[in-house]
Amino acid sequence: MAEELSFRENLRKAAQGGPASWIPFTLDIGAIPGMTGPILRQFEEKTGEDTPAEYFNYDFRTCSLHAAYGGKEPEKLYGELPDDTIFDEWGIGHWAGGAEATYEKMFSPLASASGTAEIDAHPEPVLKGEQNTASIAEFQARGYPVFGYAGSIYEWSWWLRGMQAFMEDLILNPHLIESLTGKVASFVRKLAIRTASAGIDVLCFYDDVGMQAGMQISPDLWRRFIKPHWQSILRDVRQQYPDSIFFLHSCGNIGEILPDIIEVGFHILHPVQPECMDFEKARELYGADIILCGSISAQRIFPFGTPDEVRREVDRLKDFCSKDNRCILCPSNMIQPETPWENILAFVEEAQAGR
Repeated sequence: MAEELSFRENLRKAAQGGPASWIPFTLDIGAIPGMTGPILRQFEEKTGEDTPAEYFNYDFRTCSLHAAYGGKEPEKLYGELPDDTIFDEWGIGHWAGGAEATYEKMFSPLASASGTAEIDAHPEPVLKGEQNTASIAEFQARGYPVFGYAGSIYEWSWWLRGMQAFMEDLILNPHLIESLTGKVASFVRKLAIRTASAGIDVLCFYDDVGMQAGMQISPDLWRRFIKPHWQSILRDVRQQYPDSIFFLHSCGNIGEILPDIIEVGFHILHPVQPECMDFEKARELYGADIILCGSISAQRIFPFGTPDEVRREVDRLKDFCSKDNRCILCPSNMIQPETPWENILAFVEEAQAGR
């Protein structure tokens, strides 16, 4: 390593403005495993191991708290559903159509809600009382920072309502949107504070608000309905746990709200998606204020590039960020099944070089 620091100390240096002693790397997406099922099975077959973070020695480890649906039998929220539909902590149905490692169809429990009373009555997730968090202290004793899942606001809100109805409500029923996002944010606040209280270093929030060509909703609507909740939640966590580090994942082109994300207080932004955002330009403008992830494209380079192309892209990002090392090398999203194993090895080897 470039300096006798732990991985945890190196990340904290970066989060505090740097310079960091080296550029961290991971194959995970914050607190979410970065390997899809087929890739994980390939990893296990190739290595005989079952924990990529340990085998490849990522700079980070993960441990997330668990929440459960707060009502009974979420399937009764719906009519007939496909077999193999699963339900998350909000009672939202997810069905992958029998495919693996793909995006699923969702079933929204509040799709037919006509007023705020129905939103208020919907069960909030329940955080389990006893959580297995022993690994947090163990990882930290070994020098690793721990990343933990801490929820969504925009995503969970439209998942609950359904995309079309949510978009219409933004204009036609703003009071309903305020009720819905307020309900979601109330739980996210509880989850975030509980996550920080467990000793987790990096609170990971997920809120895809971008498309390849721009924002899903206008920046003004995002600032009206979503941003105030992030400001409030991060402020409340900071007041109680001032050393907490905040990670935001948002795919797509979100350049219009990058200054807002910084203002709210996020320390890390993932992925700065290569297909639709210029990493170098974003870093020149905002790199002094936030850690921007140097993301290798999960759409193009990882699945369809050669090992040499992967190495060159890693080297390009490392060179560009070498002044302060305030970057995280990682995939732009989960590594898809068609990704050659040699490309994964090339990424890891080149990311580790000089660490």
